[in-house]
Amino acid sequence: MKKTILLAAWLAFAGAARAEGPTLDDFLKRPQYESMSISPGGDYLAARVPIEDRTLLVIVRRSDMQITARLDPGKDGFVESEFWVSNTRLFASISMKFGTLEQPYELNNLQSVDVDGRHGRAFWGNVIDPLIDDPEHVLTSDCRKVTANDCWSRVRKTRTDGLGEREEIVDAPVPNADFLADRAGTVRFSWNWDPDDRQQVYLLRDGRWDLINDEDTSGVEITPIGTSYDRRFGFLSSERKQGTDVIERIDLRSGERTVVATDETSDPDSLVWSFDGHEPIGAVYGGLKPQIRFFDPGHQHAALMRELMAAFPGELARVTSASRDGSSALVTVSSSTEPDRFYLLDTTSGDLKLLARSRPWLRGASMRPTREVEFKARDGLMLKGWLTLPEGGGPYPLVLMPHGGPFGVADGWVYSDDVQMLATRGYAVLRVNFRGSSGRGRDFEEAGYQQWGRAMQDDLTDATRWSIASAGIDASRICIWGESYGGYAALMGAVREPDLYRCVIGMAGPYDLPTMYRWGDTQRSRWGRRFLNRALGEDMAQLRDASPTAHADRIRAHVMLVQGMRDRRVSPEHLRAMRRALDTVGKPYQGYFPPDETHGFYDDENRRRYYQTVLWFLDVDLKR
Repeated sequence: MKKTILLAAWLAFAGAARAEGPTLDDFLKRPQYESMSISPGGDYLAARVPIEDRTLLVIVRRSDMQITARLDPGKDGFVESEFWVSNTRLFASISMKFGTLEQPYELNNLQSVDVDGRHGRAFWGNVIDPLIDDPEHVLTSDCRKVTANDCWSRVRKTRTDGLGEREEIVDAPVPNADFLADRAGTVRFSWNWDPDDRQQVYLLRDGRWDLINDEDTSGVEITPIGTSYDRRFGFLSSERKQGTDVIERIDLRSGERTVVATDETSDPDSLVWSFDGHEPIGAVYGGLKPQIRFFDPGHQHAALMRELMAAFPGELARVTSASRDGSSALVTVSSSTEPDRFYLLDTTSGDLKLLARSRPWLRGASMRPTREVEFKARDGLMLKGWLTLPEGGGPYPLVLMPHGGPFGVADGWVYSDDVQMLATRGYAVLRVNFRGSSGRGRDFEEAGYQQWGRAMQDDLTDATRWSIASAGIDASRICIWGESYGGYAALMGAVREPDLYRCVIGMAGPYDLPTMYRWGDTQRSRWGRRFLNRALGEDMAQLRDASPTAHADRIRAHVMLVQGMRDRRVSPEHLRAMRRALDTVGKPYQGYFPPDETHGFYDDENRRRYYQTVLWFLDVDLKR
């Protein structure tokens, strides 16, 4: 079996010659396929297919590869996700554009479609489990009682056609709750976050909800992620007060917990699931050389997963759906140099067939490799990042790209259009998981609290200086480009280090920190206000001092500002304040401010103009 997989993998890449670099339009073009999955019966494939003004869901019969059904949401409609609820029926979530906004918004109902094209009706209810072994029903949760700010939910068994009576299963122990059921549809866990962003987790035993984690007491969050096939155990993604997150197995009767996966330096990147999709069987670690650590090395699917990983060295190959009997599996392969590819695996013979590339015009042979880097910040904290160098010898011009968030977000080894768009045009690209980033435990993330413009910014400065000393970067040709928090960090970098960066690009950055308490959607909720107090602090004088708007006179770098003028997350009030500050000191800047975009660009032409402007701006400053 292993030889067959290896041969098929080799054939998929055989003859791939070094190609000309991809064009901007190549990077901006929507995928040919956004996803693929196989039906529980193994007879059909489903795929999301973007076309000019919408995204379709297409169902194909495997025997003759003919389209048997499609779900078309209409102009400005997009199928965002889909899942099989039986051998012959799919549910899909739909988003639509409304009014003059370019950003589509998800509808509050699902659409069902059968493989023969019938039953394309709306389904109301939040599906918590598709009950694959019960083709007529799904588990849903909906509000049984609504108060001023809360939904007290109840789990019900509901027919997939939305008709008939619904069987009531269990009520939530707390308002605004999530649920997790085992493969037989028995609800096992419920959890929520209260208005103060404190988590409670409950285990259902003998008809009674038992509290197994209260963040107020434990100081950490513990999130249920799945159950074992034999229904004896649950699995939890568990924080630690210090150090990285772990995966725990919990005995569903006794409540005893055992760590089954851990790493000294990083949280799990992602999970690996059994073929039925119900049981997490391993966690992915390892960055550019991803490794799966199986919770039970003897699990029946572990050997096959090891062979798949061996067949795609330096990439991540995972079974993302499979037939119920396990004979056929849909394998998705990811890497840092190429968008996803989809394969069909016959688990009996080991035959592996390339079904499609999500974006076949973007090939790894035309891209630039990324490597993981590590260095110490000025206070001794070890930091990690990702460096992508262009062809040829240095010294290279550099674009530093701080990520958004900043909390709960991290840069990873996976493929990035922005990175490859720059690297294939001659720019080195450095991404840094500064303190405050996710992926290294709760204490590393909280080390960024109230450090905007301070230690978090120092980390980016230290990364830039490390790249000059150790990565062949031209110290006179460095630009910093970021979006959201990254936009703030770009402008603050120009403030803190006026001689280090030749140019800065801020896209939708919160440039005036006190404004975050008056504008934007975060401050509108009690949870959001509490988060701002923890993450930024409440001293308005300090926040003002940590704002680029207060120090526009220090900026020497060339400046480009970009903002969607209908942004509800980072209000355009930040842009207006930054422009006023620059105008006051007579500092010129470039700008692009589309009136119909929100937090991110969604219209194809707006995105094209954004990237054209960015590349022109970089070329002016960084190309010799």
